[in-house]
Amino acid sequence: MLLIGEVLEDPRVYRTCMSLSECGAKVTVACTNPSHRPERETFHNLSIIRFPHRTEFFLKRLYNWLQGRLHPEIGQALARGHEDVPVSSLKAAIKNFALDLNFAHFIKSSEKINRKMLSAFSTEFFDLVHSNDVDTLFAGRELKRNGGAGALLYDSHEYWAGIGVTGRRSNEALKEIEKAGIKAADYVITVNPVIAERLKEQYNLKETPSVVMNCPYRYERELNVDSVFSPVRVVYQGKLQAFRGLAELVSAFEYIDGAKLTLSGYGPLEESLKLLVKNRGLTDRVVFSGRYNPEETLPILADNDIGVMPFRDVTLNIKYTSPNKLFDYAMAGLAVAASDLPFLSSTVKGYDMGRLFGEINPESIALTLKSMISDTKQLVKYKNNGRKAALDTLCWEEQFQNNYPWRP
Repeated sequence: MLLIGEVLEDPRVYRTCMSLSECGAKVTVACTNPSHRPERETFHNLSIIRFPHRTEFFLKRLYNWLQGRLHPEIGQALARGHEDVPVSSLKAAIKNFALDLNFAHFIKSSEKINRKMLSAFSTEFFDLVHSNDVDTLFAGRELKRNGGAGALLYDSHEYWAGIGVTGRRSNEALKEIEKAGIKAADYVITVNPVIAERLKEQYNLKETPSVVMNCPYRYERELNVDSVFSPVRVVYQGKLQAFRGLAELVSAFEYIDGAKLTLSGYGPLEESLKLLVKNRGLTDRVVFSGRYNPEETLPILADNDIGVMPFRDVTLNIKYTSPNKLFDYAMAGLAVAASDLPFLSSTVKGYDMGRLFGEINPESIALTLKSMISDTKQLVKYKNNGRKAALDTLCWEEQFQNNYPWRP
């Protein structure tokens, strides 16, 4: 199992490893070490080898540092400048130059880690190498080519050819890397059917990639799905960072009575959002619960009524997103309020588990949430529908058993 990132902090990869182990496979995990854990560790039958984690590009570190320390209006302007496509050619050139530098750093750092992985496993043989995302494809492809692997499985967690805004050179570069890896892969899986179809068309694949959604394990605790809290509890859980519509979400609560918003998580926008809440006089309506451990996700969510995802449709990767929190919200018995994006829309409407934001601005977000808050009977129905879908289909047990294309 090849991963750039920490396996114990990546729910999808960890669940895949555990399911393979339960099927009888002997699983070795090669990952990186952003959390300063032991370099070698045996954890629940997984043999974990950790390599030094890549460092973020200095301009990105500076941006994240500034985001949390500037006056909210300046912080929001900085975030908007990062999220929006520049109008003037000069601003576009400056932004693209900085982004190209960041991308070059990403490629160079990833390649260095891949070569370390190849060196570490140069004398070993694996029946299957499972490469998670584009940034481990080089190592996976080379292990198979050199006879170190019987088969290669490529697992695309994102739509990599659309990570950047349309026209960015990084998109084409990632597309070429992914194309070379997919040609060498025996199995291809991804996180939702929208991306699966895009990959099939984009690389002229004979078969549509298998879809294994990022769903949690079944959560059997008795939940509050037949009633609604007063005031209604709304939660956003995840990283507080750009493209998530968080400033708009916070500002929407100027127009909402009878509800309270909890921002559960951390990230570069945290301090700026706290200042925004204070300056708008929303401290009685918006609270921050801070960092949480992965195993706390569902217990935290279960004490709420509505889970929100106001993603801004800035890149194709965001447009085709299927975030973990969608399935976590459903498993925790929450109604869902989400952006009107292809997979989010088909899931929310298909299971009748919530409503969609018309636009990502404070007024539209407020309108959608107020319509849900005002109809308690319908809100309870949404909660029950999401919970049933999670227990029946949108859970890891069903996703892995029915869709993972390789067995030991």
